[in-house]
Amino acid sequence: MRAVEEKRTAPRSPFERPIQFDLNYVDAQGLITIEQEGAGVDISQNGLGLLTAYPLKRDEVLRLHFPMDAVEATLPVFAKVAWAKLVDKKFRVGLEFLA
Repeated sequence: MRAVEEKRTAPRSPFERPIQFDLNYVDAQGLITIEQEGAGVDISQNGLGLLTAYPLKRDEVLRLHFPMDAVEATLPVFAKVAWAKLVDKKFRVGLEFLA
């Protein structure tokens, strides 16, 4: 069995929190916004591990809504889907933060 090469450049920390997200696409009716939710798994300075029921695809760009502890608000952050795989009827997704 071949060892999997580690591609991460920053250490990860647990991040078990609910995350709201949305993504946009254009079809015959115009701009469509899909609002979904997931659960954070882990986080680093470069990205986020996410578990969601929505079937995300590689290279899709999401707007994440991070809950802020100090106030009742969310912080919008953009991220690109680096990879996604089906695990126990949900999708485990690796997201890369966009600058």
